[in-house]
Amino acid sequence: MPLLLSREETQPLLDLPKAIELTEAAYRDQAEGQVTAHAPYHIHVQGKQALRVVSGALIKSRRVGIRLGPNVQLSGGDRMYALLFDSESGELLSFMGYPFGTMRTAATIAAAARRLAREDAHTVGLFGVGRNALGLVRGLAAVRKITRVVVSSRDVERRKAFCERGAKDLQIDFVPSDGPEPAVKNTDLIITSTSSQTEVFPADWVAPGTHLTSIGKPGELSKELYLRADRYIVGSREHEKNYWDRSGPMPIVELVAEGKTSWDKVPELGDLIVGRSAGRQSAKEITIFKESQGGFGDMAFAQWIYDEAVRRKLGREIAL
Repeated sequence: MPLLLSREETQPLLDLPKAIELTEAAYRDQAEGQVTAHAPYHIHVQGKQALRVVSGALIKSRRVGIRLGPNVQLSGGDRMYALLFDSESGELLSFMGYPFGTMRTAATIAAAARRLAREDAHTVGLFGVGRNALGLVRGLAAVRKITRVVVSSRDVERRKAFCERGAKDLQIDFVPSDGPEPAVKNTDLIITSTSSQTEVFPADWVAPGTHLTSIGKPGELSKELYLRADRYIVGSREHEKNYWDRSGPMPIVELVAEGKTSWDKVPELGDLIVGRSAGRQSAKEITIFKESQGGFGDMAFAQWIYDEAVRRKLGREIAL
């Protein structure tokens, strides 16, 4: 019978170091062709209201499942749920509260930054102060010694409150910025986590040696910046090719269509982790990681949570 697990039961089972370990293992499986990737999608209701569905499979461990819940505009938080199945028998193993969407993103960008950011990188420019933002800084701080975060956001009050909370929670200097330029120039690491359909800063502002992470709309970084970068990596080519929102620019897709690159020349994070694709080669390189928004990595978390819950005798079995 499936195991029902509440959010209160699952929350303590996973921390960021373990999340990074599980994420790197899942992307090693990706490099070996041992995952199934399916691009996330939204089931629209009306206006901005939608159900977000993220799915994927771990072939070696015979696990497949989905993560689903209201989109950001509805949720106001991380109210997601996961269903985990045995892919051979089709048995539903668990239905669980899944408060790990932000942690998965943080772990993924940490795995990329570990290989693409300069060892001495310590300053961050952050665009966007939404629900993922503080977790993203935590992710970078897990692999680099972060001392200062310059925050750019259009909402003055939210920006100020976010900086106060970040400084208190992480014991790092958070500096609100009135414009985008201070968050780009003289920073080692840049994170863009916005809903912008146009570039959030010009490509020529980015200094040699910078590592950039994009987790928002594809158009928040320009084609010119991708062309200027020495190397860029995506979480999943399948996800980037089939991104759910086609209403705005899609720089990598457009560069492929224009013949300026090809998909076989766009490495995935798994290629980077196993060494098939090179990480940072010099202190002067500009590198970009385009995070591809979940799937089989979530199933790696769900599998770990289920196994731990069984070991600890958590949850309750339900008859369906």
